[in-house]
Amino acid sequence: MSNKGYTVIELIVVMIIFGIITAVTLGLTSHALDENTEEYYIVKVKAIEAAARKYGSTLEEVKTEGSKVVTVKDIVDAGHFSSDNANGDVIDPRNQKNTMNNTKVRITYSEEKGYEATLIEEE
Repeated sequence: MSNKGYTVIELIVVMIIFGIITAVTLGLTSHALDENTEEYYIVKVKAIEAAARKYGSTLEEVKTEGSKVVTVKDIVDAGHFSSDNANGDVIDPRNQKNTMNNTKVRITYSEEKGYEATLIEEE
């Protein structure tokens, strides 16, 4: 009698081995992602500030008044920063649940420095 397949025991053993490999891999990579979360937040803040500078250059009141406070949603709605989902939300990478849409950005203008933008951290 010739065997042309695998037994149920052999398949279960292979599935257990794959499960162990997956668990170890996820354990190692999730720790690495946690370490990079704060760095990704800093990169995202810098990108928002760069987009805010571009947005500020389109607003006449920034130049005439010297500064203006806008929200991240204003910058997204103006097309200067891309949202993270179809709802127009900019997701906070530190927890993946909160949006940064209502986070305020101060845009300033001076003859010496040009347009500058600073994210206003909520306390």
